[in-house]
Order: sequence, then structure tokens, then C-alpha cells
Amino acid sequence: MTKKYTLIIFLLLFQLIKAQSKQNFNNKLGDLPTEKVFVHNNNDFLLTGETLYYSVYCLDNLNQMSPYSKIAHIELINSNNQSMIKQSINLEDGTGSGDIFINTDIATGTYKLAVYTKWMLNKNQIFSKNIFIVNPFSKKLKTGSLINSNIDNTNAISYESAQDGISFQNDKTVYSKREKVKLNFSKDFSNLNGIFSISIKKKNSFKLPQNEESSTQTKIKNNIYLPELRGSIIQGKITTTSPSLSVSDIKLSLCSENLDLPMSAVTNENGTFYFNISNLDTKNVSIQIHDKDRDQFNITLDSNENIDCKFNNFPELYLSDELNQTIKDKNLYSQIENAFFSVKRDSLMVKPDNNTLLDRISKTYVLDDFKRFKTVRETFVEVIPGAGFSKNNGKYELSITNPETYEVLKFLSSLVIVDGYLLDNHEDLLNFDARKIQSISIVTDKYFYGNALYQGIAVVKTFKKDFSSSLTNRNNFKVTPVQPEKIYFFQDAKGISNKRIPDFRTQLYWNPNVDINKKEITFFTSDVTGEFEIDLVGYTQQGRFVSLKRTFSVQ
Repeated sequence: MTKKYTLIIFLLLFQLIKAQSKQNFNNKLGDLPTEKVFVHNNNDFLLTGETLYYSVYCLDNLNQMSPYSKIAHIELINSNNQSMIKQSINLEDGTGSGDIFINTDIATGTYKLAVYTKWMLNKNQIFSKNIFIVNPFSKKLKTGSLINSNIDNTNAISYESAQDGISFQNDKTVYSKREKVKLNFSKDFSNLNGIFSISIKKKNSFKLPQNEESSTQTKIKNNIYLPELRGSIIQGKITTTSPSLSVSDIKLSLCSENLDLPMSAVTNENGTFYFNISNLDTKNVSIQIHDKDRDQFNITLDSNENIDCKFNNFPELYLSDELNQTIKDKNLYSQIENAFFSVKRDSLMVKPDNNTLLDRISKTYVLDDFKRFKTVRETFVEVIPGAGFSKNNGKYELSITNPETYEVLKFLSSLVIVDGYLLDNHEDLLNFDARKIQSISIVTDKYFYGNALYQGIAVVKTFKKDFSSSLTNRNNFKVTPVQPEKIYFFQDAKGISNKRIPDFRTQLYWNPNVDINKKEITFFTSDVTGEFEIDLVGYTQQGRFVSLKRTFSVQ
């Protein structure tokens, strides 16, 4: 059923992209699966210097984990409806996680944590909840009584409560400082399949204004948002002031420092183009126009950087004696913890080093392994067999030959990539200083790239990646990269036993991917005393929402 719906989505979107009709799209949208998100975060009240941890659950219209969107977008929006922080995370089997460090650029105030997939934007829906932030170095809170502001719940998402019999149990209710805590799941729970996240933190001693999670109807630009079925989508448009030029069928390529092979795209009849990137891990990309009239075109990105949403409810947090003391304590704790960041830092998950297709089919020549030549032409003649420059229509081009197919494919051009950029004019490489080139990789077989067939590929890498400075047809853009997955640091027995390192964690544990089949979670208390809360949230495979809380004390 999932593959069937995915195919239907692709076919419908193909038709709608050609039509570019928002009205036609909305008429058909009701026949397709929809999505919604729920977010579990560690705390709704934070100080600058602390970290907001979050876990995203993306569900389809059957309340099952959505198999469609592979990217979720997260924003922290202030009361002026300005987006202060933007992030994107990978979704795997409908779930993903990340964190936001609250730096000192964030002023005191009430913020919206807004989370959505691009597919949700077609229905004008964004999940949002209030996040209260205090910056001790910015404006102060108003003094008065804590109040519960009225919040519009007309669009609140209702979730099913947890089943009876699903529970967990800590080994006792009162602990000492730096003591090991064991959290055991019930038998019914450990046999339950699902996706869960858990937060264990110091409980607030004051009452926050009412905070209802909701799926907010927003005013969003009149665009068609494609579902990110395979990764991040970078969407843009080409325009021109020349009435004699068409914006249709213009070839483009996108490159970044982490892409060995640039990505290709072709504009539709309206000049719109799409790049689909499976792991967008950089914020800097360059887009090239491959057309003889490229200087007559302009590129703009139509990203989700400005979704134009308007939130109205930003309840104020008023200063009380309890809140004032909490701010003083948390501020001191976070300063001490951040001072020892170097010994308590998180680590990035190491991903397997999968060689690209070009790595597997190419032969690489590291030029320092050979006699060095001053010119690029000499280098190809003396070092690299089957590749060289020849004159074609008055211009030099690099030709890569394959003896087995030479007579059949000799009319095809070769694809030349230098420092990640496609080279339209091969003479730029011919005139480059060969002593600055680190390596040249050659593919002698024919290769399909974009909508064209090439006879061979040459991938040139320079030592300082400075060749790109000679390119005049590249357009540089800032995009939102996907956050890397992390292994979060929390004290183990070794760290707890080291009395020389202070431990003033108020967030004792956070795990966005709880393996309940292990039947036990262990963590350690810190030097902070008071009441702590265990908060476990997630969904079963049957789509049942689970939310369990329990408290314990540290004395």
C-alpha cells in the first residue's frame, strides 16, 4: 500500500508541476495521504546556555508512522513572528531528533517551536507549542503573578491515551547525589513494539502558562510544496528580462564541497527547477547555468526560509519568587556545565564510508606520484592514457576515449568536473597551472548525466580548491542543512566517580530512541537536589500514543 501511494504521489505531482495550478493541486490533494507531526521536547522553559532536545514523530492519516516525508523542518519563532533558528532533520520510519542550543542572541520572551514537513504546508498546517526562554543578560521579565493565558484550542490535535498496564518503575523514589538510577519497564511494555523517547530532568517548581500543542492553520505562500520523499528539496526559479529568451529546458547543476558529482536539473516551462539531495550536510551550495545565454538569466531560490506563518498566542511569563530563584540556580548550573564542555561534549554518529559510484568505476592519478609537468596538456599526454585535448570548432576540448567504443561514441563530449563544478569551457582547465592539481580521476565508459550522454568523465581536484574562483557562471546560495545525528553525553560511572569535575546537570538523561526491549535504562543523578521528572513519550506500531510520567527526589 505504501509503494502504491508513493507512486500515485509521484504521478500526480508530475502532472501538477507541469500545470503549476494551485487550485488543481488542492482539488487532488484530498485523494492523497496526509501528514501531521507531534513533538516531544525535554523542557518548555529554558535559559540561554541550555539545550532544547526534541524528538519528532511524523504520522500519516491512519495515525501510523509516515513513510513519505524524509525531512522535517524546525523553527524557533519569536513574538514578532520572526524565525530565529531554523533546522532540518532526517526522518527515518517517520521519526527523527535534534537539539537547539539556546545562545545569548536569543532574548527573553515566549517563542513558538514550529515543526512541519513540506507536504504539510499544502494543507497550511504547522505543529507549534510555546517555549519560554529567559536570557539573564537581556530584558527582564515583568513582575507579577503567574497567569494562564487563554489559548485557542480549536485546532488542537487530540491523541489517544496510553493503554492500561503499560508502565515503568524506578528502583526507589529517593536518591543521593551522583547515584545510579535503574528504570525498569513492565513486562507488557517491554513486549510492545514502537518508537519512544525519554527525558529525565529537574521538575519546574513553578507553573507555566497553559501550553497546548496544536496544528496551526497558517497563511502560507501560494506555492505547491513537493513531499521530500528522498531527501531535501531545493526549489528555485530562473527569470530573464530578455523577451527573446525562453526559461524552459535550461540545464542547471548544483555543487557543494561535499558532493563529488554535481547534481543536475532542467527547468520546466515556467523556469522552475528542483534538486533532490539525500543528505544535505552543508549550508553553502552553488548553482550553475549551462546555457550559451547564461549571463541573461537570474536564479532565485523558493525555499521554506519564509513560510509566512502568523502566530497570535504568545502568553507572557511573569516573574515570581519561585521563578526568580529557579533562574538564579539554573544560570549558575549552566555556566558551570558549559565551562566543562570539553569533557562533556556530544559526539557525532560515525556513518559508514560508502564510496560513490565514481570512486568505484574511475582510475585516479595522484600527480605527486609522477613527474610533474608545468602544463595541463603535458600532464595528460605523459601521465593519463586515453585522454587529451583536441581542437573542435576552433576550441580545445578534453576527449576521453574507450578503444572498444571509440568509433561509435567519438562524437560525444566528455564530462569535466573541477573541484565539484561542471566545466563548460574546457580551455579553462587547459590554461590552469598543473602544479596546483592534486589528482585526476578518469572514467572511460559512457556515462548518463542529467538528460545527456557523455563519453567518459574527468574529475579534477586541486590542492586548495581554488579553481572555482575562475568560474563566472556560478550562483552561491545559503540553504538549511540537515542536522547530523548525535550520541548525547550523559554521565557514566567513571565520570560520576571523578569528584574533581563538578556535575550540575538539571537534564539527567535524554534518549530520542529508547530501546524498550532492553527492559532497563540506567542513568546517574548529579549534584543538583530537588524533584526530578521522568517523561516518556512515543507511539506503538498500531498508532497508539503513549505518554508516561513519574517523579523521584534527589537529596
